[in-house]
Amino acid sequence: MVVQLFMSHTKLDEDFCDKFDIAAARVGVKVFRSEFEEIKPPAWETIKNQIKASAALFLLVGKELVKAQAASDSKSREEWKYTQNWIAYEIGVACQRGIDVWVCCDSVEINFPVPYLNNYAIYGDQKWMRAILEAYGEGETFPLGKKGRNDRCVYETCQATYNLYSIIPKNGKVTCPTCLKTNIYTEGWLLEK
Repeated sequence: MVVQLFMSHTKLDEDFCDKFDIAAARVGVKVFRSEFEEIKPPAWETIKNQIKASAALFLLVGKELVKAQAASDSKSREEWKYTQNWIAYEIGVACQRGIDVWVCCDSVEINFPVPYLNNYAIYGDQKWMRAILEAYGEGETFPLGKKGRNDRCVYETCQATYNLYSIIPKNGKVTCPTCLKTNIYTEGWLLEK
């Protein structure tokens, strides 16, 4: 049986989404990407059913998604509200279902809070995709607390916990995807950690 993953995204980040799709196809993993699927009204029902059929949800945060959130013109702000509401709904359904939720940034700093996630990939090099996607294809999951990857936001008011997939140099700075405050890694963080 082919494993399915759910892509939460904006279609404006076409390049990043295409890279993810191609990497999944190469390892035999199916991705539900809404703009390529037939969705009959009410859309929320199809989305919910597709998340239920998925092993994980991947929120792909690309340059256009970040730009849309920061936009000041009214048209872009309206489009962002629409996208933001769907992202929130999709993550909520995935959380309730108990599947892995990934936040994957494409060489951008996240600028909107994600209250729930269990995996955070923050670098632009997409080589990580193949190994992660292959693991899902083999039935592996990435629950919170994956050995050696567990990290926690240092701020008392946040304390978000997630598995961190990145290489961070000594004194490197990372934006927490939940509170959007900067965490400093004085000792750095290795992907192999």
